[in-house]
Amino acid sequence: MDRWRGKVALVTGASAGIGRAVAKELVQQGLVVVGVARRLNLLEELSQEVCQLSLPGQLVPRQLDVTEDEAVEATFRWADDTLGGVDVLVNAAGVTSSCSLLDGSPAEWRRLLDVNVVALCLCTREAVASMRRRQVQEGHIVHISSYSATVVPPQGSLHFYSASKHAVRALTEGLRHELGDCSSAIRVSSVSPGLVKTDIYTAALGPEFSEQVFADKPHLLPQDIASLISYLLSAPPHVQVHDIIVKPLGEKI
Repeated sequence: MDRWRGKVALVTGASAGIGRAVAKELVQQGLVVVGVARRLNLLEELSQEVCQLSLPGQLVPRQLDVTEDEAVEATFRWADDTLGGVDVLVNAAGVTSSCSLLDGSPAEWRRLLDVNVVALCLCTREAVASMRRRQVQEGHIVHISSYSATVVPPQGSLHFYSASKHAVRALTEGLRHELGDCSSAIRVSSVSPGLVKTDIYTAALGPEFSEQVFADKPHLLPQDIASLISYLLSAPPHVQVHDIIVKPLGEKI
């Protein structure tokens, strides 16, 4: 990881869950991390935490709703002008919902697509453009996907979420093809976890449902996923890890 010290990483969804753990992990590894999310107060709390720990990197909190296209584009311009540009992008922002295919609403489905698919594509487009303008010798795009990108879970409330993650899987492969066509050295990886203990289910299905899920089922922790991001980045430049499927021991699906 030494070659990444001082490089700039942008992590979406950095205020909580996997995004928060990834942001902290990369600061621990000596990167300058732009942590973006809607909840600026939580980002500032994380910034204070890493300062108190005297970690070798730096966290730069920045408020951003990734579904606002102009704000996303402005954030990457700011990163270019202020920090010299982004070398690593971790797309960790994601949402789910309580709506099945039979009782869901178009508005809810669009919300999932906007966050899980369209925002991921826009952030990726802007990050790659920044890397190519600067002719970086090594860049990395990481998508936090889901094991639901490889199967269709039986729960109706997860069907549209699963569809959005299947889209991420296809888009990840498409991005590799496009980067290969232009002989780019930018690597692309995805991490597809099983059940991870975050607040994503609390936000969509309520605290009681969330507590029951994590009480009854084997699960991973956000730090488990953050450690995998360090592994991806630490691989030699000629090694591209396409996808990591990681599940808690004993998970049935």
